[in-house]
This record gives sequence, C-alpha cells and structure tokens, in this order.
Amino acid sequence: MIKCIVIDDEQPAIDIMKHYISKIPELDLIGTYNNPLIGMQEIKKKNVVLVFLDIQMEEMTGLEVMNIISENVKVILCTAYPQFALNGYDLDAIDYLLKPISFDRFSKAVKKALSTIPVNSSVNNLVTLDENHIFIKTEQKGKLIKIYFKDVYYIEAMGNYIAFHQSKNKIMAYSTLKDLVDILPTHTFMRVHKSYIVALPKITMIENGFVALSNGHRISIGANYKEVFMAKLKFKML
Repeated sequence: MIKCIVIDDEQPAIDIMKHYISKIPELDLIGTYNNPLIGMQEIKKKNVVLVFLDIQMEEMTGLEVMNIISENVKVILCTAYPQFALNGYDLDAIDYLLKPISFDRFSKAVKKALSTIPVNSSVNNLVTLDENHIFIKTEQKGKLIKIYFKDVYYIEAMGNYIAFHQSKNKIMAYSTLKDLVDILPTHTFMRVHKSYIVALPKITMIENGFVALSNGHRISIGANYKEVFMAKLKFKML
C-alpha cells in the first residue's frame, strides 16, 4: 500500500478526500492536516509517498509546500482555482484536481500517481534478506532490529503500526499487514483476520472459529479468511 496524507485547510474538502481514498485499496491514509506546517513534518516523519495538497491555505500555499518537501514525494494538487495549474505542473505535480472533485477524476489522478511510484516504496520500513528473518527500521536513524521468524507467534495490526508478538516481547514497526504479507514466507505465516497474521508452526489447536497458539493466545479467524485458511491446512489433516 502507498502511504498518503491530505493537507487542506477546509474540513469538508478533507472529508471528501478521506471518502475517496477509502475506496482505493492501494492507498493507506496516514493522516489529514488543516495546517500545512504540521503536514510537512508528518511527511518526513512517517515516510509519506503521496500527498493530496490544497493550494490556497492561510499558513502557506500548497506551491510553497511543494518547494520545501522532498522531490521524491509525489503530489496531487487539489484546488478551486484553475489559474494555478501551470505553476503546479512547473513543480512536477502528478495531477491537478479542480474542486468540486468527482471520484472518477480522483481515481484517474491516483492511477497516474501509482504508475510513478516504485513498488517497494510502501514497505521501506521492512527489509527482508532471506526466509529466516526480517529487519525493522526504528525511529533512530541507522538502527535496525532483526526479528527471526521462528520467534514470532503472531503479528497484529495496531492503527498505522504492526506489532510482532514474541514469547515475551512486542516489537513495533510502522507499516501495514497488507504490505507485510507480500514479504513474509507463505509456508510459515498466514493472515487469518483483518488484524492478525499467525505463525502456522505456533498453532496448537483450531476450535470454534479460533486458533490457539503455543504461547496461550487465541486469535479469531475472520469470516473472509476462514475458507482459504482451512484449505491451506487440509493437506495436514488426517
């Protein structure tokens, strides 16, 4: 998924963008900001890849924001003033959406943006080198934590973070389960719920819609995941 934010000083406009973003499965909305100064801080702090940016704002204009943020961050401008379009394109905006924005026009702009974003940019906090472990980037620059898959019982979605649950520790990473599924070994891990991935070797029992793990935890099997989960296990049943 692609991490994105909305910066706009009008709440009704933000609400519309939130609704549209929720319909695009490739987008992960990290936050919305009325103040562009705070929005710029969050872009760097949370490794945001795509910004839906209003132009006319009181604190500073969207064009001023574009001049400050990294050129690696993709921007889709959103405004009620068509006269600013040329300036936006001069700053390499991906697209220019004129308010009121239709969903069809919004989706076309997103499609254009996704075609310019490297596939691995949404998982840049997770680095895997082989099928035995994963490295997680921390908030401290240059510091990585190594997690062995054999030590993980389950992985839990917690807002914009995921938690790797070990026997005694819980290690947090800024990412999503959907991103993580793409890099985890499929013979060891499987998603069983919208909020949980379980380590298959740690399962001791399946009962009444739950999986029991060897550390004593019970994880609910989501209705949307049950059929695929049971199909994967059928080859190990007597």
